[in-house]
Amino acid sequence: MTETPERTAEEPGTVPAEEPVPAEPRLARLIVAAAAVAVVLAVVAHAGMIFFHVAPKNAVSTQHKSTIDAYVFPELAQNWAVFAPNPLFTNTRVMARAEVRTPRGGTSVTQWVDMTAYDLRTLRGTFVPSMTMEQFRQGWNNFNRSHDRAGRPVGKLGRLTEQNLKRLALERLRPVLDGRPVRRVQFRQLTQAIQPPEWTGRTVSDVWKSRAYPWLPVTRDDLEGTVDGR
Repeated sequence: MTETPERTAEEPGTVPAEEPVPAEPRLARLIVAAAAVAVVLAVVAHAGMIFFHVAPKNAVSTQHKSTIDAYVFPELAQNWAVFAPNPLFTNTRVMARAEVRTPRGGTSVTQWVDMTAYDLRTLRGTFVPSMTMEQFRQGWNNFNRSHDRAGRPVGKLGRLTEQNLKRLALERLRPVLDGRPVRRVQFRQLTQAIQPPEWTGRTVSDVWKSRAYPWLPVTRDDLEGTVDGR
């Protein structure tokens, strides 16, 4: 009699026994699933906050306004000018001058220095301009938004924007200061209307209009942001 050889392979049609799943891969799957759920919830919460921020006024946005604003501002503020820019209607230039102490104890006033030209020289020829290259323009816009018609600061924001503007001006006024101590700075805004397109059939006066702002005292705190600190 011949012996039947032992089978080394499974019979056709038989189902192999399932091997037990190791504990480590199972834990890893649970961690990945939990992370995915957390990401989905974060995305839903973020989209909800932005939606109620930009949506028309409703019960939810009114009731939870403080929470929504705290989440959105300042990093996630929506600027629709990217999609629907509002063209400028005027050319604006800002000048500044300083009142300094003289060696004999008196005072003198420097010449007007064009703050806008400083930013323009930095921006021209730059392939990828940045907001830091036009700090004064941003500071001037913030200054006007946080001061009343008489040039007085409104609240804490007004005082902060005023201090920031003075520091920026002192840096640009450095060449005309000659190291002399500064007592006050003054700003002057020049505006000129931009002519409408020819197809409108309208024209406007292109005369430059000047507005001088009140003198602003320079304190030690204002000078902390400058290079020499004088």
